[in-house]
Amino acid sequence: MQKFIAGAALAALVSTSLSARPMPGQATGAQAPAVAEAGLLMLNAGTPITLAVAKEVNSSTNNAGDTFPLTVMNDVKVGETVVIPRGTPALGETTWRTGKGAFGKSGKLEFSLRYIDLNGQHIPVTGDYRQEGEGNTVATGVGIIAVGVFAGFITGKRARVPMGRELMSQVAQPVPFTADGHLAPSFDAKAAMAAAEAKTPIGQCRAKAMALTGDKKQKEALKDCFQKRME
Repeated sequence: MQKFIAGAALAALVSTSLSARPMPGQATGAQAPAVAEAGLLMLNAGTPITLAVAKEVNSSTNNAGDTFPLTVMNDVKVGETVVIPRGTPALGETTWRTGKGAFGKSGKLEFSLRYIDLNGQHIPVTGDYRQEGEGNTVATGVGIIAVGVFAGFITGKRARVPMGRELMSQVAQPVPFTADGHLAPSFDAKAAMAAAEAKTPIGQCRAKAMALTGDKKQKEALKDCFQKRME
């Protein structure tokens, strides 16, 4: 996982609301430029998509390796065509956590946004975050934009990401759609997920674990992937 940087450095990254800030070379918000490729519409890698936490995540009840539901906040368009409707489910994963510490130390959570579930097909996304204490802000991994104006970590008894918290993800791999907005038959969700995960330390560890023979060995190896922070 990418190394995290603290409040002062992150504050310099964030000067406007996430939903209002365009990505370089892309349209504002969740709309990406249309790309003509053999009659297909292409949702470009790097297109920003805002996801909302659909169930509270906190360091008291969530362990490393646990997944949690997310929801796409706004219609995602290529040109004027909606390709991912508002309300489409998505998935996040807790990658590291500590519970309540002694001497007033805060609980901590690190988590990643993994994919959007479009009618059973997984569209990989990226987004790495950290929550420390029971504050109203989250920190974000280097290279990913934070939500809102970052005001530094607010310490508390546990790390908590409340239901409704908006988080920015980015499309990890190009995704082709037909002219009417459906996933193109050529889209290979399994290959797209594998390619996206191959770029992350936790994804590489997961792939090695799943390549082992035997369920017990796989489970033990997967558990090891979350025993320490993946830098």
